[in-house]
Amino acid sequence: MKTNTAALLLAAGLLAGCGLARQKAAEHYLGKARAAAQASDQASIEAGFAAANKALGYAPGSEQVIAVFETLAEASARAGFSGGQALHEAALRRALELDGLNWHAREALINFHAVRGDTAALDSMAAQAKALASAGEGAGVKYCALLAALAARAASVQWLESEAYLAMGKSPDAFFEKAAAFAAAAAEVASLKAEAERMSAADPSVKAAAPAALASAAEVSAADALRSPGTAASAAAFVSRAGSDPAFRKAVEMTVQGNASLGRKEYAQARAFYQGALQHLPSMLDARRQLAETDFQEGAALAAAGSGNKAAAPLLYKAYGEADAAIKSALGGDTPLPFTKPEKFLGELYALKAADLAALRAVEGRRLRNTARLEAEFKAALDEAVKLNPEGRLARELLERYSKEGF
Repeated sequence: MKTNTAALLLAAGLLAGCGLARQKAAEHYLGKARAAAQASDQASIEAGFAAANKALGYAPGSEQVIAVFETLAEASARAGFSGGQALHEAALRRALELDGLNWHAREALINFHAVRGDTAALDSMAAQAKALASAGEGAGVKYCALLAALAARAASVQWLESEAYLAMGKSPDAFFEKAAAFAAAAAEVASLKAEAERMSAADPSVKAAAPAALASAAEVSAADALRSPGTAASAAAFVSRAGSDPAFRKAVEMTVQGNASLGRKEYAQARAFYQGALQHLPSMLDARRQLAETDFQEGAALAAAGSGNKAAAPLLYKAYGEADAAIKSALGGDTPLPFTKPEKFLGELYALKAADLAALRAVEGRRLRNTARLEAEFKAALDEAVKLNPEGRLARELLERYSKEGF
């Protein structure tokens, strides 16, 4: 019995010594990495990452190593060394390969992808975290994994919303795809958040033990992702209708195709697409608004090119009537496509009407009839534009010009 006790004590001493040695080795290489982070040349920064990676090998779960990687990445940015980003990402990936429960590394890698808008990488990290949450490693691990999944999925929501909005002016297929991805991600964020809240309510100790940075990342990202429940609901309704209403889907396709043509200043083609969209669905508000935009842009371009009143004025008068029709449609209950708030959409529509009236005044000059009435309409439209969308650039510019030059 004494022999066994002595053997155990000896083994414990050897293990403690081994642990102490690994700790000292990690601290040694961390010191080298921190010193390298103070330099501003590529070679030193690369050497710093190499040293920090050696420290990681001795201390796979160390929060300090992850912090040093971040310091080196910041030094890379200051030095203009673009390769530092790849080194940073590779280091964080290696940290997770060595210890999948290194929540500091997982949060840092989620943030790395979130800053860059890499939605594919964020999707992958959310899936990995959800797999960890389902692995049955204990309540603490499940809770942290849920936080990681929530942080990753929520970080992708804002980028998906932006991508969907941009796709509205480029490709129907991309628009449908991004809108569906956004709607699904927003719904999943709400679900993950609710599940994490249920866990912490049932067992407050899991929340107390979770890393503060991970908890904060999940909380902030989720709040940002869920800041506009109306947008998420609108996107979900849009996706559902696009899958069940062929006329609606075709009208959306033609509207987006018109937007792409308008972006290339192919006015005749854009006009044909918008008119086609309205034939499929007269309540397609975006097509009605963009039809007015098309005639306004072409009329203003002709006037600027010196093509004269005969070419520009008819288009501007047409745009004036179309803008009025779109405003009535919006006030009557028709809604825009998702990713533009209705009040902002209507504000931009009033600004378009005001801009068109200003252009008509410039083109027609003294020939303009009912000048007093049109000026009153201009002022009223401008007031509504500023009220509904105070940040609108067009409305602000028109207001400034009107205050200096009048109608």
